Amino acid sequence: MRLAPGQWARRQLNYRFSSAAGRQDWSYWLDTFNIAYGPANADVLLSTLTLFVDEQGPLR
Repeated sequence: MRLAPGQWARRQLNYRFSSAAGRQDWSYWLDTFNIAYGPANADVLLSTLTLFVDEQGPLR
């Protein structure tokens, strides 16, 4: 991902986990990363999003 100074991006990934023995229900996790390339103003994440990278997969 390439950003110019002052721009920002959001990247999302998701995961699914089960217990090692398979005795418990599935657990789901969503990670969201907000990344700014500086120098950037303190309120840069309130401005218009430059790039959105969606790496969420199916959770079946």
